[in-house]
Amino acid sequence: MTALRHAVVGAIEVASSNGHGQRFDKHSHDEFVISANLFGNEQVWLDRRSFSADAGSITTYNPGQIQGGGVAEGQPWHFVSLYVAPDVLAHGLGLAQLEFAQPERHLPALAQHMAQVVSASLSEDDFLRERAEERLLLLLGEIVRAGRVRLPQAAPVGREPLARLQEWLAADLARQPSLDEMAAYLGLSKFHLLRSFQKHVGLSPRQWAMQLRTRRAQGLLRRGVAATTVAHVLGFADQSHLNRHFRAAYGISPGRFQRTVR
Repeated sequence: MTALRHAVVGAIEVASSNGHGQRFDKHSHDEFVISANLFGNEQVWLDRRSFSADAGSITTYNPGQIQGGGVAEGQPWHFVSLYVAPDVLAHGLGLAQLEFAQPERHLPALAQHMAQVVSASLSEDDFLRERAEERLLLLLGEIVRAGRVRLPQAAPVGREPLARLQEWLAADLARQPSLDEMAAYLGLSKFHLLRSFQKHVGLSPRQWAMQLRTRRAQGLLRRGVAATTVAHVLGFADQSHLNRHFRAAYGISPGRFQRTVR
């Protein structure tokens, strides 16, 4: 029996499959399919060619390519996969188009990293899933570079545009713009935005906005504002969402913090 977990994060589908003796008939996808083999030896058929993908291999399938294969009956197999539409992958990385030329590469460290990102994306814990889109996009950049696809040499982003984005985010913390909206605001690809923001600020845009929310929550709690009101005003999903981030940042619950400072 095969255990399959699946989710959609932004515009990226993620899946984890764990079982024995699984095989796939010859088929194709409209999307790019990127898989990391974590355990087992997969025999792959791709566009009239055959090859093996051992544990630690990453396989990449271009849209429309005929593929098939799997593992022998009774053999354990664990792999994780990403399904990304061509325009989503290309535009997210700042490319007009792209195509993988080499379908399999043995990259055990990157395969394990992909497994960790997929696991967080599939988690039932909202706290772990919140940064999934950002982590997936950065992961895709690593995979594309490892596949010897050259990413565009975008002009360096100076401090001023990033400061404008910070001001825009800080002006209304209850509004939580998507990564697409933030990238469009600065006229950058999502990948270039993430890389530039982290380089200059040390956090992703969403992480930076979240730490500002928790900091402002401190100020409101000091003034005696109820935690439920604080959560609503600052755009947290609910009080438990505020509690989780506040405790992660300061090691204390909002309620206990408020009792301490009064």
